[in-house]
Amino acid sequence: MLKRTMNRIISVMIAFIIFGFIDNFLMIVFGERIDAVFLSMGVTNTLLAAGLGNTLSDAVGIMSGRWVEKVVHMRLPPPEDSDLTKLQTVSAETIGIVVGCLIGLLPLLFLK
Repeated sequence: MLKRTMNRIISVMIAFIIFGFIDNFLMIVFGERIDAVFLSMGVTNTLLAAGLGNTLSDAVGIMSGRWVEKVVHMRLPPPEDSDLTKLQTVSAETIGIVVGCLIGLLPLLFLK
């Protein structure tokens, strides 16, 4: 039972790490490109570019969500959802998304 629970927690965390990475990585890349286009047109609203980059990255994240789940579950097949408590599920999702988002900040190392 403990092994199944740990497998499910790891499965949830991996899925959210991947989602967080995709979300932040693309938000930075899209936002930077949008900001460059806006600057070339004389628009200097960086927050608008960031918001649009976030919108695009969220859309890609939602569209890739099923694919991410399928890839993760090929390695770690999910047991029944009842194997995890709500606290375990929310904790795994939260840790996963935080780790993924932090990894997704890597493009900042390469921006001018």
